Amino acid sequence: MITFKNIHKSFGANKVLQGINCTIPTGSVTVILGPSGSGKTTLLRSVNFLEKADQGEIILNDIHIDVAKASAAEIHKIRQHTAMVFQMYNLFKNKTALENIMEGLTVVRKLPKMEAKAQALQVLHKVGLADRADAYPHELSGGQQQRIGIARALALNPDVILFDEPTSALDPELVGEVLEVMKTVAREVNSTLVVVTHEINFAREVADNIIFMDKGVIVEQGPPAEILNNPKEERTKQFLSRYISFTEYTI
Repeated sequence: MITFKNIHKSFGANKVLQGINCTIPTGSVTVILGPSGSGKTTLLRSVNFLEKADQGEIILNDIHIDVAKASAAEIHKIRQHTAMVFQMYNLFKNKTALENIMEGLTVVRKLPKMEAKAQALQVLHKVGLADRADAYPHELSGGQQQRIGIARALALNPDVILFDEPTSALDPELVGEVLEVMKTVAREVNSTLVVVTHEINFAREVADNIIFMDKGVIVEQGPPAEILNNPKEERTKQFLSRYISFTEYTI
């Protein structure tokens, strides 16, 4: 379970998060939707302190942190329970696909190399890239690189996997392969998944919970059938109208 209590974040005079309060259930798939600049990525990155919020509390399972007073030890502890899939892959260019996955296992989890290699090969198979273990990032398509990014997160077996717009940097024809892997992950792992995305069909098919944000606040949240088919707030309807025909849901 992830709970945000009164989370605020500003960049100078720009108030990006304005008192966020919500709970993401353990084992759920939660999709965060919203226009650019709504604060959704900042909220996601605040979970593992890639962005440090200015005020509020974050609770991850039994870890309870006052963000304004967070110590290095508390931040390290919460990062031990999370993994991130980045928009731009963030792979080590001088390491093979296998080595990229092994890095977190040997450095963060302190596993012996042979054990780390065995686990890395397992997750490579899960994302359909067992035959590309020795390929370097420049030898892989964008979709393949992102699948390696997902495999790297999976290998850590975290309580929470955070996806920061994982398909937005991909060419349209490569989006599908990454979404299929994400659907498989959602079905097969026990981790809580939090996904910032504009992929409405993915949200409809896979999410248990949708959060719609705008201007640093949560406008509304609920199950996909409620948010996508019958949004209550006018701002949500305006946003969704770009992706969903008005005939597809009742207003």
